Amino acid sequence: MDTDSLGSRSAEAGGDGHDPAAVVTLFCLPHAGGSAATYRDWHGLLGPRIPTVAVDFPGRGRRMREAPYTSAADLVEWLLAEHLERMRSGPFALFGHSMGGLLAFQLTYELVRRGLPCPRRLFVSAALPPACPHRGSLHTLSDTQLVQALHRLNGTPSEVLEHPQLIDFMLPVLRADLRIAETWTFRPTVKLDVPVSLLGGRGDPLVPSDMLDLWRIHLAGEVVTRTYAGDHFYFRHDAAPLLVDLRADLSHGR
Repeated sequence: MDTDSLGSRSAEAGGDGHDPAAVVTLFCLPHAGGSAATYRDWHGLLGPRIPTVAVDFPGRGRRMREAPYTSAADLVEWLLAEHLERMRSGPFALFGHSMGGLLAFQLTYELVRRGLPCPRRLFVSAALPPACPHRGSLHTLSDTQLVQALHRLNGTPSEVLEHPQLIDFMLPVLRADLRIAETWTFRPTVKLDVPVSLLGGRGDPLVPSDMLDLWRIHLAGEVVTRTYAGDHFYFRHDAAPLLVDLRADLSHGR
């Protein structure tokens, strides 16, 4: 194996053969403040050959009584503890949006570094690459300023933003997630040798689409870049274009 890349040997260790009829489980990691509900319709839209596992991080959804994590490394360890058994059971892929994209990349790195089953493909959506000089400072805003920023970013349902009790419940979790995303310091030491799709919205104010290709300096395998009409949450109102490409990318090379 190339000493400057990481991943190809782990794929062999995971026994991930290229069976065209294989079911590929897609693990979906949400954005800061998001939950498994972000992906609630994907299973039906992708079809039975791509079952989805929509992840709820601690502090939201069915895990709302659990304290949210404030460290990416700790959250990656939690993901391994929660989902490694399912990952061992057959071919899988990882999709992460925004903060979820950072975690999906770091999780993939840890899987292949440890010789564990390797994802068939990694989808990094609307996320800035390592060493990006400016990752934002939303987590430092006042409550009022943060709610105003959420309105502008169009990623939180208006019925949530207009409900004071929901806002009070959501903000601590959101701040914890934003702190992870905006202070992410993970620095890969070798290139990741797995197939990767880099995804984003052409009107994204947080992750300009021309920055997506900066991920390539950390990648040694096949890489494709795809952009879509829309902002940071480009697939929120119409996920069909993304899911068509996602299905095609997962079918490629089986």
